Amino acid sequence: MGNFDGWGAWAAAPLLLIPALISFVVVIPALFDCVSDKRAGELRITTCAYTVIAGVPLLWLTVRRFFM
Repeated sequence: MGNFDGWGAWAAAPLLLIPALISFVVVIPALFDCVSDKRAGELRITTCAYTVIAGVPLLWLTVRRFFM
């Protein structure tokens, strides 16, 4: 968003915020599910893999924000 000034940054914000919010809504319950499965001794790899996949937009935005 560094290239946009004024209203351009506001217009481009949904391109970042919507995937981030959807990812956040999916990742948080999935993390709780992974932790509870781990404590019960019935960890399912697919649940954890899907959690990581759902977290990719958050990871990408974090890297872009703090490291680029």
